[in-house]
Amino acid sequence: MMQTSLQGLAGLQVSRLIVGEFRDSDKLQDFERGLLTGLCQVQMEEFVLICFREFEDDTDTLFNCIGNVSTVRLVDLGLEEISQVPARSQVKQLECKKCSFEDVPALKLSLFKELRVLRITKNKRLKNFSQNFEGLTNLEVIDLSENRLTFSGCCSPQFQNCPNLKHLNLSFNSNIRLTGDFANVKNLLYLDLQHTTLFGPGSYPVFLSLQKLIYLDISHTKTEVKSQCTFCGLNSLQVLKMAGNSFEGNKLASNFKNLSH
Repeated sequence: MMQTSLQGLAGLQVSRLIVGEFRDSDKLQDFERGLLTGLCQVQMEEFVLICFREFEDDTDTLFNCIGNVSTVRLVDLGLEEISQVPARSQVKQLECKKCSFEDVPALKLSLFKELRVLRITKNKRLKNFSQNFEGLTNLEVIDLSENRLTFSGCCSPQFQNCPNLKHLNLSFNSNIRLTGDFANVKNLLYLDLQHTTLFGPGSYPVFLSLQKLIYLDISHTKTEVKSQCTFCGLNSLQVLKMAGNSFEGNKLASNFKNLSH
């Protein structure tokens, strides 16, 4: 019935199309191959797929007819992998909320070459960040908050050739080790790490290369500031949030002296 109804939309031009259910209790049984075929003849600005339990054949056809949609939101789905991405996809904003990823699907997502905003949030099974984003030259915002990520080597290796990344949100995750290597994301303006246990900050100047950063939140990250140069390099910083952390001796005053604002 749903497939027939979607086919009946052929030729229409809509600003937003929502397909699915709005309550978990009514979550549809599964997503079958070709379900969205009828949308190939529909012009849309935003597409929302919500509340499906399972996906047949790893969602091989999910993006077949929505590759030219500017904004795609996938909400509360039993989606374990990103479907095959069509060539010359025009998706600029992609949100995956409450899906079933276990690893950040960076390789598949890197095929969305026009992507500017990416949000992967509230995925309870998402713990690994072993893949790297590559060649997303238009990407400006990545929100990976409210997952259960644990990884080290943050944050340059994960973002290869993403020179325009300005906003990075890794808040409300599990454990992240910062190495001080931000070479691939040196143009960051906003970095949010709050409520994620951090390893690295406080012991040595891990933020040294983020000279354009204007907003930093490391609140409640179990950071113990032992170094006098914890915030060295943050020459453009305007907002620093660090509630719930501790300072050794007189390190609080000496660190603030190293900030130019």
